[in-house]
Amino acid sequence: MTTAMLERPSVSERMDSKDDIQFFIEEKLNAFDAAIEGHEYLEIDGDLPGNTPEEDCLKIINHKLECAYALDVDSVIKQDLKSVICALETGIFTRLNGVTRIVGYYSRVSNWNKSKIGELHDRHMGKYSVR
Repeated sequence: MTTAMLERPSVSERMDSKDDIQFFIEEKLNAFDAAIEGHEYLEIDGDLPGNTPEEDCLKIINHKLECAYALDVDSVIKQDLKSVICALETGIFTRLNGVTRIVGYYSRVSNWNKSKIGELHDRHMGKYSVR
């Protein structure tokens, strides 16, 4: 499973009160939920609790690509909805950091060397042979 987290948030509006912020967050989450609910091959499969509330993620399954993503709630709130849906549809996260879980722990893909990233791509394609 790949975790998607934002690099650059698109929220530029200034909120004056806690009620405005709460309304904005609920509006963004409801719009995301409706977009996924009406999508033909994306599905919300639950949540993945983290060690802190900031690490909590939503598990999104892409039935077309046969893969799953852990999307942090901040990405849904701060990022443009179309960009998030497009990234989940295509699996191309040009504006997102990749995090993957290997052997029981999470690691940022951006910290990996070329060979480890190649290994990850081969794993996604199902190529397990030794070269």
